[in-house]
Amino acid sequence: MKSRHLVFDLDGTLVDSLPGIAEGLNRALASLGLPTHSSDAVRGMIGRGARNLCASALGYADAAAVPQEQLEALHTAFRREYPATWRKGTFIYRGITEMLTRLVSVGAHLAVLSNKPHDVTLPMVQELFRPIPFSPILGYTGNFPRKPAPDALHHIARSWGIETADLTLVGDSLYDAQTAANAGCHCILVTWGYANIQDIHNWGAPTCGTVEELRRLTLASLPA
Repeated sequence: MKSRHLVFDLDGTLVDSLPGIAEGLNRALASLGLPTHSSDAVRGMIGRGARNLCASALGYADAAAVPQEQLEALHTAFRREYPATWRKGTFIYRGITEMLTRLVSVGAHLAVLSNKPHDVTLPMVQELFRPIPFSPILGYTGNFPRKPAPDALHHIARSWGIETADLTLVGDSLYDAQTAANAGCHCILVTWGYANIQDIHNWGAPTCGTVEELRRLTLASLPA
């Protein structure tokens, strides 16, 4: 697995965004007179985008199953609250900035691909990782389907002038693993995020339990 081109998931991989997501979601639920959820419950809802997050909060497995008026009301309320709550409730995992800085210094190309709405993903990455030249930074816009569809990864590869098979996706969930499999590229999974750790290990991709392990693995994967 030799690759100079690394695409990072955001939530649960680069940042702990659970506090801000949980607060924004619970504010939205409360504004509609709906029951709120514990942070542990919200943890299991993260990873499939804002609409599916809202569907899970309403007790549905998929956004398509929710009565649309109810889903739209909560989604609108969450999109209203989250731009404020993420700023106080999103934290870079210890050692991540130093790892990224080191990767850039040895010639790695870095991008971010998140299922989070793009109008939150972009300012979040730009504000929290100001010194890191991520390009592109992609959240969900509707231009490409959400992960695990491979379309956005193919777009990133084209923007870099490489084949998708020549990049590595670093993420914390089976959605990321499935995205890499669908795109035919390399994958590294971290275990400090929001997915079930046993599911991560069972997938069979290289896994990292600490940022230091991820630093060593990504540096070792760079072509000489």
